[in-house]
Amino acid sequence: MKNKVAMFLLVLIATPAWAQEKIKIGAVDVQRVISESQAGKAAKDKFQTQVKKVEADLLKERQTVEKMKSDFEKKSALMNEEDRRNQEKEIQRRERGYVLSMKDSEQELRQREGEMTSEIFRDIVKVVSEMGKGEKFSVIFERSQVPYSDDAIDVTKKVIELYNSRAPAPGKVTKGK
Repeated sequence: MKNKVAMFLLVLIATPAWAQEKIKIGAVDVQRVISESQAGKAAKDKFQTQVKKVEADLLKERQTVEKMKSDFEKKSALMNEEDRRNQEKEIQRRERGYVLSMKDSEQELRQREGEMTSEIFRDIVKVVSEMGKGEKFSVIFERSQVPYSDDAIDVTKKVIELYNSRAPAPGKVTKGK
């Protein structure tokens, strides 16, 4: 009976060893792929151009409001009461418009950035999936979602190279305005 129990335990312990296939694990830093890939760099440049244009427009409006305030301060003592009130209302209206434009611009820029990033992210997921299947990975984790991963399993550089080789020309990276 002891021999049968010992034999059963030996088979039970040994079964996972011979039944188990080799597991291949990888980790990819998606943020690094986005920031270092050609498509990611092109999207970032395009986004920065949009940000600079919005900032220039907002600066122009702010300067207009500041000039109106300055002119009002200089001339208000010479104005009659009705003109002074009308001028104050106009300045307040322009200030509110500026603040609303600033908030709208920030929201629109965040949305555009999200759209660009999500499009690139979808392409990266395809590349990682194809690489995983092609190289017989059991699983590829996103590095930021794992508390620890050894650098030996990092496939980020390989993903960047594959993504760059498959990505469209930099001028055709993203859709939009």
